[in-house]
Amino acid sequence: MARYVGIPILLMAAIFNATVMAELRVWQGAPDLVFLLVISWALLAGAREALAWAIIGSIFQDALSLVPLGTSALGMILVIFMIDFSTGTVSRRNVFIPPLMVLAGTPIYHLAILAVLWMIDQPVPFTSAFVYVTLPTLVYHLIFILPVFRAVGLVHRWLTPRRVALE
Repeated sequence: MARYVGIPILLMAAIFNATVMAELRVWQGAPDLVFLLVISWALLAGAREALAWAIIGSIFQDALSLVPLGTSALGMILVIFMIDFSTGTVSRRNVFIPPLMVLAGTPIYHLAILAVLWMIDQPVPFTSAFVYVTLPTLVYHLIFILPVFRAVGLVHRWLTPRRVALE
């Protein structure tokens, strides 16, 4: 069920990224709502569910950008594995782990995208990309992760049935 609910959410996020978030650029960095949704879902629902969200969200996101289809999926999948390896799932009320995962995940995500661009012979200078894209994006992600994590937590609570114990 969560995969199907994620489709319209991720589609709207990808459209929002391509239109509104593109106008919030500082240097060349902008918040990536699809990335934040996928990280939040990985922290709340686990790696298996988050992988589906990463693939669906990256298809939408890459279709609206100039990078080859699947480029952002590679970065998101690497970050999901990092989350699964380091923390696994966390509580909806956790305010420490999501910013830490964004702090570690944003550079990994951007390095994966840079690697794909290098492989398709569209090299981007690493230092310029890091200073003008990754660092401003990281600041945006640190600002937006907790509100996004809370909103995704509400969706997760809605989709996850409560466990009933018989006494």
